[in-house]
This record gives sequence, structure tokens and C-alpha cells, in this order.
Amino acid sequence: MTDRSTVIWNKHAYNAGTLLSRHHLPHVLQHRQKIRYEGTVGPLNRWVDEIRLSTNESVPYFDPRSSTEGADVLVLLQDPSGEAQLGSGFISRDNNDPTAHNSTLAAEAGGLPYSRSLHWNVVPWWVANPAFSPRTLSAEARRAAPLLAELMDSLESRPKVVLLLGKQAQTAWSQLLIRASPALRRLPVIAAPHPSPLAYNKADAATGRPNKELLREAFSQAAAMSK
Repeated sequence: MTDRSTVIWNKHAYNAGTLLSRHHLPHVLQHRQKIRYEGTVGPLNRWVDEIRLSTNESVPYFDPRSSTEGADVLVLLQDPSGEAQLGSGFISRDNNDPTAHNSTLAAEAGGLPYSRSLHWNVVPWWVANPAFSPRTLSAEARRAAPLLAELMDSLESRPKVVLLLGKQAQTAWSQLLIRASPALRRLPVIAAPHPSPLAYNKADAATGRPNKELLREAFSQAAAMSK
């Protein structure tokens, strides 16, 4: 049986020399770990340390390679992959999983540089972690809701647009807005399909269009709105 961790799932990142994996290009991961408290995401990763202590969850860090020119676009998904939490330890387009690979393809096709986007999850820990009793995404999203509000308050400059990938992220954002400030309610939001293989390779039920096309269009729209 093939060990999934030894397979290169994110060939784009591997070819670019940015793949985060303990088995492939380990020096890249070591360097990213070394600089995680530097640059734009440094304060955010110190906040992640606080979340780890208060929740007893192995919350992955923000990627220091992202948003180096500012978090103009906040990209929100539902929760980290097992690879993000137990493998690289980062929320990153460079993770060795298909979702990260698809995200990168869509973002680059849409013209959104990684240096201007910040990726995160409405639930900042892996919901399906086998170390815990079975738990639901909806329940964990309610538990994590205050953290999303904290994130928006923690960002030094408010993003110009929020890109919500998947229904869970879209639902969590709608709930956040119930008690949000007028400024946060005015923040432009773009909804798009989740980039996981389960959604990425399917068609949208309402329009019949491929989800991968809708995802690329969403990244393109976010890139244009954030200039």
C-alpha cells in the first residue's frame, strides 16, 4: 500500500521548488518554519500560538511566503487538511495536497499573486483529526466563530476583498456579519466553489459550468478588485 505522504500531490509547488513536505524538499519546510514569526504574518503566528494554548489544537501557522506585499485578499476555506496540520504545519498553497495544488492553479490563472493574498480557514484546526472523538464541521465552526472575528480585528490593514471558498466558509462569514461593524459589512465578498478534488472536478449544479472555471473567475475578480 502506498504511503500517501510520499506521493507528490502538488506538482506545481514541487516544480517551483516551494513544496512544503517532510519527504520532499525538506529544506524548504525547515526554512519556512524558521521565518514563521517574521514579516507580515509574524504577529498573526504569535496569535496562532495563543490559539494553540487556549484550544489544545495543533493549529497550523500562516504561511510567511503569503501576503508579503499585504493581505489585499483574504482567502477563507473551511478547515485545514490533515497534511496542513500534521505535515507542514502551515496553511499554504505550497502544501502537498490536491486542494493546495488546485488553489494555486486557480489563483495563478486568475492573476492573483500569492504575495497579495492570505489564506486561512473558518475552523483553524483539522476537524477530522482522529486524535479526537468524531466531531462535525458545523459544531466546530460555531466553536471557532470568535476566532474569525479576532482575525479580522488583528489584521493591520483590512483586506480589500474576501474570497470565500466553499459553503462552510460562506455560512461562517454570513454569521460573522450579524454582529459585525458597518465597515466589515461593506467589505466586498466573492463566493466560489471549494478547490478540493471533490468539488474542483465537478460541475456547478445551478449553472452546469465546471467548478474549476468558476474558481478561476473568482480569483480573477478578486485580483481586479484588490488593485
